[in-house]
Amino acid sequence: MRSLIRSAVVCPDYSKNYPAISYGKGIYLYDESGKEYLDASSGSCAVSNLGYGITEIADIIREQSLKVSVLPTHAFSSRVVADYFDTLVDFAPPGFEKVWTVTSGTEAVESAIKLALQYHRIKGDEKRYKVISRNTSYHGNSVFMLDIGGMPIRKRIYSQWMNHFPHISAANIYRKPADLSEAGYVDMLASEFEQTILEGNPDTFAALVLEPVVGAAMGSVPAPAGYLERMYEICKRYGLLFISDEVMTGFGRIGTRFGIEKFNVIPDIIAAGKGISGGYFPLSAVMASKAVMEPFVQQNNFFLGGHTYACNPLGAAVGQFVISYIKKNNLVQNANIQGDYLKERMKRLYKYDIVGDIRGEGLLLGIELVEDKATKKPFPPEMNIAKRVGELALAEGVVLYPGKGSCDGFTGDHILLSPPLIINEEQCNMIVDVLDLCIEKVVGVAV
Repeated sequence: MRSLIRSAVVCPDYSKNYPAISYGKGIYLYDESGKEYLDASSGSCAVSNLGYGITEIADIIREQSLKVSVLPTHAFSSRVVADYFDTLVDFAPPGFEKVWTVTSGTEAVESAIKLALQYHRIKGDEKRYKVISRNTSYHGNSVFMLDIGGMPIRKRIYSQWMNHFPHISAANIYRKPADLSEAGYVDMLASEFEQTILEGNPDTFAALVLEPVVGAAMGSVPAPAGYLERMYEICKRYGLLFISDEVMTGFGRIGTRFGIEKFNVIPDIIAAGKGISGGYFPLSAVMASKAVMEPFVQQNNFFLGGHTYACNPLGAAVGQFVISYIKKNNLVQNANIQGDYLKERMKRLYKYDIVGDIRGEGLLLGIELVEDKATKKPFPPEMNIAKRVGELALAEGVVLYPGKGSCDGFTGDHILLSPPLIINEEQCNMIVDVLDLCIEKVVGVAV
């Protein structure tokens, strides 16, 4: 039976034939030849949190489609949307009051930034428009969101279209200056953030956007202790809104409902996506705190962020089921338990000289691969070390998420692990066994 596809689709590599997936069940995908793949990536990275083949979701989609799948939101709402939004607010950290759904992570983070700008306008702060983010960050793939993000390898072709908003240093304990303690490193980063605001005129800044744990851009880099608290304090001091990009870290992924809850900060706005629908429907959301929404409500100003599929009933029906499933099956707790187990098992990979760092929270874990463990020197980009590990793992039946640029945006190889939250110990062991085998093979060729 045919198991490889090469068609008219725009794809990452035109020289490759891609395995043709026939179906998925649980944590596994199956191609047309019957080969089984353990999906340690959860779709296109941290999406398929519930796994594949849940028949109840198929039934919900059919049932809601037969009722109504999309509405003109300028004229109507529906009970399924209103009930879901109430559930979503209850699932969020304390103090969140209003929700708006769209269809992708890019739209969610962009909507969060639009909301921040409109908030300042309503309050009369006409000068505030700049958004600060960090180097080596990713917040979406529209031209505007590439401008906000800090991945030069992704944005350079579009440079002429960009505003070039300011960026501050990434917060990566593995690559902090050797002479600084963690606390000293946080002091340095906080000082840089404040100095950036002061040099650019504090009255012109609207928001800071960041991930509590940097996902695909850096290979799961958690915020250092006390870092997010310091960033939040500086935002409040100078009137910036604090936006938590939870597209990857939300909905149980790192062992809390939202990633920011692992830290002592409640943001002003949350952007969520990926796991919000478990991959069963294109869905994302922007959630705003009561403090942010108060001027909107008081002045009866609506959010200028409409999309054709915004606030649609079909997405709401799926999203409602996902939250119920997460709670019923204790998936937030399982992400903690299995994440700790998987991370501990991965430590045996330190026996390889190219394994520089193993990191992450919950079931968002990363491995950074380096040419020199002592100096943390990255491999030359053209060697494609992470990609080679990923290709070998795929041949062994495990889907990884290789990445590049974790050191400076151009160099630095990493492997991201974000398996479905239903994973068990036996499946964690398989992932580590395959990683061990494939890294050993790459080491044999690379050195």
